[in-house]
Amino acid sequence: MEKQKLVMLPGWSMDSSVWKPVTPVLSECFQLDFCEWHGINSMEGYTKRVWKLIEKEKGKLSLLGWSLGSLLAIDAACKYKDRVEKLILVSGTSRFTRDKETGYLCGWPKSTVKKMKKSVRVDREKTMNSFYSSLFSSKELKSKEYVALLKADINTNAASFMELEAGLDYLLAADVREHLGSIRADTLIIHGEMDTICPKEASLYIAQRMKGKAVLHIMEGAGHVSFYSSSDDFSKLILKFIGQGDNK
Repeated sequence: MEKQKLVMLPGWSMDSSVWKPVTPVLSECFQLDFCEWHGINSMEGYTKRVWKLIEKEKGKLSLLGWSLGSLLAIDAACKYKDRVEKLILVSGTSRFTRDKETGYLCGWPKSTVKKMKKSVRVDREKTMNSFYSSLFSSKELKSKEYVALLKADINTNAASFMELEAGLDYLLAADVREHLGSIRADTLIIHGEMDTICPKEASLYIAQRMKGKAVLHIMEGAGHVSFYSSSDDFSKLILKFIGQGDNK
């Protein structure tokens, strides 16, 4: 029997190596297709990269988007309504920055993102180390050396300055809130209770506007990378959602 296709979209500055904790389990049940951000030098490049990958694939598929990848997954699930069967959003958001005009406060101030753009240029190592630490909750950081483990697993120099800046530009501009009501795919939303990158309120906002199509699961004590700190529970949620897990 042919495995279901699961396209995985990583977050800002990351590549497929970040999925290492869950790849062995998920690959047993799915044909995994990893989207990479290498070589992207404009915010439009992110959308084009995802569209190109989906159009290269044949038939139905599922999408898993984490953080920045969740914005792109929502966009793709709306564009390819007839092909995306399942949508999984991890520490997701439909708009990364706040919007005072509409009262949307589930994100960062734009000034903070712009400051990060400058910081990456001035001292990349310091900025990225601070970012890696912020991926985990205070509770997680007390229990294990997660930052060191993450840095050992990922290629910390994979992203060029152009790619990092393009990603931050995308986060500044992207707003897919208007797509939420038109997504047809059944959706699983997984969010860390103590996420400081994308607050859990961003996922609550998404779930409320998907008109019963979304199931929201809050991971207790988790930060922005629940698939890293709680990989077993994370994998079980996905397997059960897509119909490959134990439903007992």
